[in-house]
Amino acid sequence: MPDARPFRGWRFAPTREPLGSRLCPPYDVIGPALAKSLRAVKKNAVYLELPAGEAPAKYAAAKSAWAKWRADGTLRRDAAPAFYLVEERFTHAGRAYTRRGVLAGLGVTPQASKLVIPHERTLSKPKADRLRMIAAVSANVSPIFGVFEDKNRSAQALLKRLGRGRPAATASAKGVQYKVFIINAPADVKALSRLLAPRECLIADGHHRYSCAQEHFRRRPSKEAEAVLCYLVPDGDPGLVVLPTHRVAATGLLDRAGRMAALKPQKDVKGLVKALTASKNPYAFGLIEGGAALLGEPRKNGCRSGLCVEWLGKHLLSGIAPDALSYTPDPAEAARRVEAGGAAVLVKSFPVAQVRKAAKAVGLLPQKSTYFIPKIVTGLVFRDLRP
Repeated sequence: MPDARPFRGWRFAPTREPLGSRLCPPYDVIGPALAKSLRAVKKNAVYLELPAGEAPAKYAAAKSAWAKWRADGTLRRDAAPAFYLVEERFTHAGRAYTRRGVLAGLGVTPQASKLVIPHERTLSKPKADRLRMIAAVSANVSPIFGVFEDKNRSAQALLKRLGRGRPAATASAKGVQYKVFIINAPADVKALSRLLAPRECLIADGHHRYSCAQEHFRRRPSKEAEAVLCYLVPDGDPGLVVLPTHRVAATGLLDRAGRMAALKPQKDVKGLVKALTASKNPYAFGLIEGGAALLGEPRKNGCRSGLCVEWLGKHLLSGIAPDALSYTPDPAEAARRVEAGGAAVLVKSFPVAQVRKAAKAVGLLPQKSTYFIPKIVTGLVFRDLRP
């Protein structure tokens, strides 16, 4: 792992209110309705992650909340640098999962970044927003999500062992049960640091935040700014679930798709998902438009990644403005969004190993190429960018 380091985290002090009520998702999945409900809790992490209002007021509000919560005891800083083991238990599609990862500072310097593999393109607008937020608060509020190589499963074994004790904190939010363990014993910190040191890290989620942390370091270099808060998970962890991210376009795509691919009508959305899963064409896609559900199999692909999202970005969705696209991991939700017009494009699922292979083969893929679940929440631990 390129420069994975322990840090002195800030955490919510225990109160009568459950910790789960203080947590929030990452900024990019908080819609207006969810934001309103989260802000109903006066000291929810959303006040640091996504305050109400427009620029520059929202950045000033986050800065003020961060300073106030540290001063009034809402947040307490741990005495010694530590890694933070996070265990998550959740259910997806009727199956129970357990995922274990480590919150650490992930290096963003030019040297450290050589072993960090991004796989999605970023957009200027969200990067500008997050850069202003990190500069205002001078802290890593929400962790990015990284997946690292663990060929012999040694990291899985170590994390399982380190998670056998009594957790420092527990929480429940949005159907996920959390346990947080503070790993600060010198022998354990050394073992974990040694284990992580040589590993490559694929950014699973948080491309904009990683890029902003790199830029923040360039603008304001310091020891603390050399790293960004990251949740690091072994790539073979049985709780590592990645879903395809389906595209919803504001305009019709049927005519264009017909010129580029063979289209096969399906009975309904469920039938389309089944046919898409069974297709041996790695660039196959689903198209929902005007009440029709169609399986599309490109006649030519001109791609090297083996992932449908690359073909879509180069061909079917090429030239469509980013603001004209929305995303969802739920095929049924994608179909509902186009009942009044437009088109939904369903994407084939793929394993984590193929994402890494694709990123190495072709570089950056289109935005929202993957959807790892559950998203790592904001509020378990914060990382200060000041000594």
